[in-house]
Amino acid sequence: MNSFKDLSNAVIEGNSELAVSIAKNIISQGVDINDAIFKGLNEGMRIVSDLYAEREYFLPEIIISISADALYDALEVFKPHLDLTNTKSKAIVVIGVVHGDVHDIGKNLTKLFLEASGYKVIDCGRNVQPDIFIKTIKENNADVLALSTLMNPTLESITNLIELLKEENLKEKLKIIIGGAATSEQFAQKIGVIHCDDASKAAKILDELILEEKS
Repeated sequence: MNSFKDLSNAVIEGNSELAVSIAKNIISQGVDINDAIFKGLNEGMRIVSDLYAEREYFLPEIIISISADALYDALEVFKPHLDLTNTKSKAIVVIGVVHGDVHDIGKNLTKLFLEASGYKVIDCGRNVQPDIFIKTIKENNADVLALSTLMNPTLESITNLIELLKEENLKEKLKIIIGGAATSEQFAQKIGVIHCDDASKAAKILDELILEEKS
């Protein structure tokens, strides 16, 4: 559908006004909003992220910020039309960007997708200290920990957090999923967690893990 591509391009261009206009048009046409998010907004951010990773932009943080504004503005249009209340929570997810990183675009998008898929998500925010993650996990009896980072130096923050979770006897009780440009399947395997290379895949990965656990 062309409106999905148009929405994607609006995000890539960082055109909030256009993104909002297309989002409103999609709603008026009765198009599946989840499809619009996945095939429009998420695709646009995927392309921006690819360009960032490939250093196609000279000021990637600024470009990402502008694109994120367009994405968030369109999401605000879609959000009231997403059914987030009629589905029993599949699991409780604690999510956040690890200490040392303030880039939260992927985290925010993942949160929305998980909520739309029936997960209860507790958002710790960005640049989160390990003790905050641990406290939140305990207070909410969380089933899943979702961690994000865009920057290679903060991979150490993930490693340190995993070690603390082991010390607190929490690691084996949790499904831990990591994502962001700095992460990889190899790194995830090394520390014994699950890798997610795209925000749109997080819910599917968790669905499969939960189904596997119940079978």
